[in-house]
Amino acid sequence: MLDSSRVFIIAEAGSNWKVGSYNEDVKRAKKLIHVASESGADAVKFQTFRANTVYVSNAGNSSYLEKSGISKNINEIFENAQMPYEMLKELSEYCDKQKIQFMSTPFSVTDATAINEHVKIHKVASYEINHVRLLEYLAKTKKPIILSTGASNYDEIDFAVNILKKYHVKEYALLQCTAKYPAPLESLNLLTIPEMKKRYKISIGLSDHSLDPIIGPIIAVGLGARIIEKHFTLDKNLAGPDHRFALEPAELKKMVEVIRASEKTFGDGKKRVLDVETELRGFAVRRIQATKDIKKGERLMEGYNMDVLRPGNRTNGSEARFLLKINGKKSKRSIKTGDGVRLQDCL
Repeated sequence: MLDSSRVFIIAEAGSNWKVGSYNEDVKRAKKLIHVASESGADAVKFQTFRANTVYVSNAGNSSYLEKSGISKNINEIFENAQMPYEMLKELSEYCDKQKIQFMSTPFSVTDATAINEHVKIHKVASYEINHVRLLEYLAKTKKPIILSTGASNYDEIDFAVNILKKYHVKEYALLQCTAKYPAPLESLNLLTIPEMKKRYKISIGLSDHSLDPIIGPIIAVGLGARIIEKHFTLDKNLAGPDHRFALEPAELKKMVEVIRASEKTFGDGKKRVLDVETELRGFAVRRIQATKDIKKGERLMEGYNMDVLRPGNRTNGSEARFLLKINGKKSKRSIKTGDGVRLQDCL
């Protein structure tokens, strides 16, 4: 599932479903699911947490959120954005109807227990990569696991991977991620994708927080990423912490279209003459061609009666690399101007 040649695209709804009342929240969440499905994404992902199990009770304000005009302390923000567990089943069932996979990132073992029956793949947020008990629980589910690696180093990634190995998780993947919202393009550090692929020999992807819908994802795919995760919203101007750096519906759809188009360019990695190249190979690749009429028994001389030229619609001569084997030999047959001179024509 995670090691397919087809890129797995996750449309990250984050907290962008939050409006106010339960009914309003469900309505917007379903709208986000519909948009993600219409975009062609493989999965739509939410977040499941309880504020009192994430931050200490007096964590204070986040400067990055204050820059977005959100002056509440982080505890209040998380308390406001926590998704009721009873909403999970309804959203999961709606995803089934919309033919898109439901996902939700848990922030505690209790959260993971609540979502486990509703998801096929578990996702671990960057800041939870060292959450021992959460990793142990998820590993025991035996479901595929995707871990984001924002703000972490190889020692910390190794720690998480070793837990998954300890519990014999068969399928897991890592996402390169820059834990900055939004993340400047120059901070994406995408060359870690082939580096991590080489180090861990598993599927690697990108969780992209940059504003651009195309550059990060398409370069990541070119470097071997097989998972792309990107935040999206219905409108960047809506109130909430995750709207400002998220893609709007048209941008999300364009991102998916570009990734799907790029997949067509992968091929099988075997260098050969392709079927689509055959016509011009015969027309334009240089061959050994007669530059004047050549009589039977006449000596074949480069620059006199033959040369290395593109044959166009004339019969193809031998490949130009055989020039030294033909030059100076006598012709077994008469050859018209423009036609090919072949190895088998030589005495």
